[in-house]
Amino acid sequence: MIRELISQCFSRIGSAHIHLVLDKREFAPGEKVTGYFSLEGGWFEQEIKRLECDLVVTDSKTQTEQLVEGAVTRLMSKSIVSKESDQIPFTFLLPAELDSSSDSRSYCFHTRVVFSNGAKSMEHDEIKILR
Repeated sequence: MIRELISQCFSRIGSAHIHLVLDKREFAPGEKVTGYFSLEGGWFEQEIKRLECDLVVTDSKTQTEQLVEGAVTRLMSKSIVSKESDQIPFTFLLPAELDSSSDSRSYCFHTRVVFSNGAKSMEHDEIKILR
């Protein structure tokens, strides 16, 4: 039990990280979003199980967060070794019916990489929707 707990803590501290790098940050509804996922290895080799990215909208007035659409779900069986880096292309067509970003409404891509041991690396990237 203690060995498993230590293993889980250690895997999260030194685990690989995911970054979504976008070509720009401001978009119109219905526009194509392009960029890439940058995957950077941690302290040790890890097996990647899945890559997920969702577009979510947050309303600060109601303090709610809602899924707009799943952007990417990619099942993988890939090992990333210590200090290795990899780029995975990203393309997503924004829904045409999005409301503009405002002081109370913001849009964000939530990106997660899930490892075979259950550990996750997450990142959030805000974008602006302009009409």
